Amino acid sequence: MMASNNNQGDELEIIRQDAQREPYNPKPALLSFLENIMNGDNKDHDDSNMKMATAAMVLALAFMPLDANAAMSGGRMGGSFSSSRPSVSRSAPSSASYSRGFSRGYSSGVYSRPSATIITPGFGYNPFYSPVTPYYGSPGVIGYSRGPSFFDIAFFGAFLFVALNIVSKAGNTFTEGATSTFSDVFDSATSSSSVLGPGASVVQLSVALDVPNRDDRDSILGVLERLAQTAKTDSRVGIQNLTSQVALELLRRRTSISSASSSYKHYRDSQKASRDFQSKSVQERSKFEREVVSKFGGVDYSSSSRTPGTKADGKATMAVVTLILNIDGDSTKIPKINSLSDVEEALRKIASDAKVDDCLQSAEILWTPEDRTESLSQGDVVADYPELRSV
Repeated sequence: MMASNNNQGDELEIIRQDAQREPYNPKPALLSFLENIMNGDNKDHDDSNMKMATAAMVLALAFMPLDANAAMSGGRMGGSFSSSRPSVSRSAPSSASYSRGFSRGYSSGVYSRPSATIITPGFGYNPFYSPVTPYYGSPGVIGYSRGPSFFDIAFFGAFLFVALNIVSKAGNTFTEGATSTFSDVFDSATSSSSVLGPGASVVQLSVALDVPNRDDRDSILGVLERLAQTAKTDSRVGIQNLTSQVALELLRRRTSISSASSSYKHYRDSQKASRDFQSKSVQERSKFEREVVSKFGGVDYSSSSRTPGTKADGKATMAVVTLILNIDGDSTKIPKINSLSDVEEALRKIASDAKVDDCLQSAEILWTPEDRTESLSQGDVVADYPELRSV
């Protein structure tokens, strides 16, 4: 009986000692470590502690899951059209000849002066006939020409023009330190040129903006929603007006732009430019989990149903708008983004050059978020668009 009472007393003493102990801190080690640094602990090692804290925060942010409200929807508008410039043929012209004592040639509608020949008989000895019989041996032929024809002069002039262009292009390439093959220089010299210059260019500009009110009709998201309902994506003029209008709307909201990025590449071969445009389009569209609005080339590929806006109505969000262009010439060379003035210059170039003649071959406008229940945070923008630079 006494032993049982002693055991119970020992258990009560252990429980009392546990209650008096300092409670366990459930905070993560990283937060406790940062708290100690902010409180001034380990002052002798402040520099090393700050470096370790910075590295730990970077790792934590890198592996931190995205917010559940991250925007997964997007919108898309655009169209693609064939080039209206005539192709250059390098085949040699065909000619037909007519001969009756003299030759007369016709090539590509150009008359060639006839050449004349004079046949003079010769006198010789034929061993198969009588020695007395005169023999007319092989005739002598005397040819003369009345000078070069008009076709000869035109051909020589064209050849001289191409040769001078090749030499000039090669000289400029050498002096500028660029590397170019002979075939590239020949293609550049002989290819047709548009109002905006030779070849074709692929231009891409992405802009991130602050949208204080998701449901504001004057916000960039509200403007894009209205344009998606009225845009004529089945004609070149419609795509030109749409591209220019979107660039202008972004330019009007320059004060809301927080970051941007740009890319530009010029091609001598329009087919290579078209492939690059398609590649950039696929890359940007793959960032969307679904395309709520999708209108391209006059066909509506939009989702059949929209989620009613109940969760993010009126709330602030970030918006990212991307413009991708395949345009003739080399004049639409937008600058590399380093400041807001670079963004403004790029938007002005796109807004103006998109409506020049028939130079715009393809254009695509993409934006996110589109679903009204979704919002985009600054962290989401950094995760999906790491190339954007703060302006």
